[in-house]
Amino acid sequence: MDIAKFQRQRVVVTGTGMITPLGHNVPDTWAAILAGKSGTGPFVVMHKGEHTSGTICEIKDFNPEDYINRKEVRRRDRYQQLAPVAANEAVRQAKLEITDDNRERIGIILGTGVGGIQTLVEQEHVVIEKGVRRVSPFAITMIMPNGVSVPSNFPYINITINDNPDSGYIFLDNRTSGSNSYNVIFDNDGNPVWYWQKDDERRDMKVQSNGVLTMLARDGKMRFIGLDNNYKQVAEYSAVNGASTDEHELVIREDGYYFLFGLRSETVDMRMYVPSGKANANVAQTMIQEFTPEGDLIFQWRAWDHLDIRDVHLDNISGSSIRFPHMNAIDFDDDGQILLSCRHLSEIIKIDIHTGEIIWRLGGNHSDYAFINDPLNGFRNQHSIRALGNRRYLLFDNGDLHSPSVSRAVEYELDPNEMTATIVWQYPETTTTSLYSHYMGNTQRLENGNTLINWAVGHLPKLTEVRPDGTKAFEMNWVDGYEAYRVWRCQWQGISKEPALQIEQTSDYIALLFNKFGDPNVDYYKVYGGKNPEPTTLWTVSDSSLAYLTDFESSGRYYFRVTAVDVNGFESGYSNEESISVSVSQPGVNIVQNGDFSNGLDGWIWGNPVSPASADYEIIGGQFHYIISDGGSDWSSIQLRQIGINLIRGKEYIFEFDTWADSPRIIEAKVGQDVSPWTNYSKIGPTYITTQKNHYTYTFTMEEPSDSNARVVINTGRYNIDVYIDNISLKETE
Repeated sequence: MDIAKFQRQRVVVTGTGMITPLGHNVPDTWAAILAGKSGTGPFVVMHKGEHTSGTICEIKDFNPEDYINRKEVRRRDRYQQLAPVAANEAVRQAKLEITDDNRERIGIILGTGVGGIQTLVEQEHVVIEKGVRRVSPFAITMIMPNGVSVPSNFPYINITINDNPDSGYIFLDNRTSGSNSYNVIFDNDGNPVWYWQKDDERRDMKVQSNGVLTMLARDGKMRFIGLDNNYKQVAEYSAVNGASTDEHELVIREDGYYFLFGLRSETVDMRMYVPSGKANANVAQTMIQEFTPEGDLIFQWRAWDHLDIRDVHLDNISGSSIRFPHMNAIDFDDDGQILLSCRHLSEIIKIDIHTGEIIWRLGGNHSDYAFINDPLNGFRNQHSIRALGNRRYLLFDNGDLHSPSVSRAVEYELDPNEMTATIVWQYPETTTTSLYSHYMGNTQRLENGNTLINWAVGHLPKLTEVRPDGTKAFEMNWVDGYEAYRVWRCQWQGISKEPALQIEQTSDYIALLFNKFGDPNVDYYKVYGGKNPEPTTLWTVSDSSLAYLTDFESSGRYYFRVTAVDVNGFESGYSNEESISVSVSQPGVNIVQNGDFSNGLDGWIWGNPVSPASADYEIIGGQFHYIISDGGSDWSSIQLRQIGINLIRGKEYIFEFDTWADSPRIIEAKVGQDVSPWTNYSKIGPTYITTQKNHYTYTFTMEEPSDSNARVVINTGRYNIDVYIDNISLKETE
């Protein structure tokens, strides 16, 4: 929005509303002003000791429950309670009736100096007076307007333009693997409607024509999975016939028939095709496979059967690895025939869905159509072909082999009589090297007529929504600049049947996050917990989707499940069960879990030996036995560790263990940091051990900042000598 231009415009004020220290509405406030009354008074809300003036301008006698239900009062900061009161008065005075017909034409501009300051001040005093464990979770969750709680590593988006965009939700992933890999559905305000954290970089999440929500999954084997509108997995889609599933595309038609790419790698003597070819080149061939709704293969279209590998570019066909032809998108034309995008041919191919015959080719070395008004003379190395009807086609032109390299969204109209391809729309109107995505990316023509463009690479927007006239209606990127293979807008109504549960651990509390996504009728949540799986003991009740747990009686593994209770009192089924090892740090109490190995490896992590090290382990009679064939080159080549150890700065600790070996040798036993730079908090050097079982005791003071995820680690690399260890303990001194 051009703020300066906006400020120059003349407006008509038709209604006003006020809630002030002088009154709870406009008439009372104005009358008090005319009477010369002052709104100042003694402190009521703020802590007196933090101020020197002794007076404050406070809104008195305000009961938010007169305007907002009790549940919302608890969730909102005071400024969020006051603002709607004044706004509603202004709407009533203006006689503005908000209906389904006009609500999308009504906007709000809200200004606040430091919104939420009361919550921050109150919680600061809680920290000082009662400790961090008593901080309200609402100090954080109030900033989530739709009530969804998110983990500390949640990937946020930054919306820079939001000017009446398409109403569809935003479906995307943050293209990374591990604990911060997410698939998220966002609304246009950047609120998460649903999210799923999985470690295997799932991507291309979208709603198919048959209403199933699909995405690529990589755990186990590469495949696509389908979820229903309760977010329950209902289907899997995989290539067959000797091919693995390619990651680039799954399209399900309304009737349930579906198309994907198969991938088959084989060794090819490329000297048969080019003199400079390799005798044993690896060629990764892609193919189209069509399936019935029951999963029976009924159509296959292989690159080797229809295309010439000598047309491949981008990959060097004289090299040792060739992708042929890098199929990356499927769509269907007005007549139901297949449209195929081949990135390494710079070509769109129309294929007869019944016979497999090529109907026409656009772009590449064998184009049936001439580009007549395209300054770049066609697209290069494209993604995401989409049929728009009436012989119009939209695609994302990556433009790797344009000179210079530039990317764009471009729409062509084909004339089958003149055999010409005419540009009818592109964005940007004039290409620029500042918009260049060397791989991935997609386009989508939206229901409102705008065009979605995903520029894919980290520094460029993941969603630019452009109107037909080239102006932007919406633009966003990941705050942390993640990439995204594809981004979609889809209409979607999903409601979880049970809450989804996640657990986070800090030095001061266990945070349980539970969301019954999409259900506006949740009244509160019940948290069940205990030391046994499938707990049925009610631990606590929460009005929000987050609970902080602190009062654990003893160390050990705790299990949790959550249900949601709606406004009618109906309790949902249990969430997924999650468990966590809790270390209750009290003087004289062992912080280490299962230090005598009576519960096997529970609580411990056996690291895979680092090559060339080779080792295994066994636990017999409560003793951990390192079976070492090759000790490798470093102490940490063979490692046993326990993480989640809570160490407090300034506290003194005693670290003890029993150990011996088949022959005298040295090991490394210490307490330290579990991330780089791996600080050795205990300052213990290598420990010399013998064949006699000895007890070792080390005392140290935690001099570094407190660490809630420190580790106890026993490294036994370098020597080809077996080691035994038992009775590991770490205690805060009394």
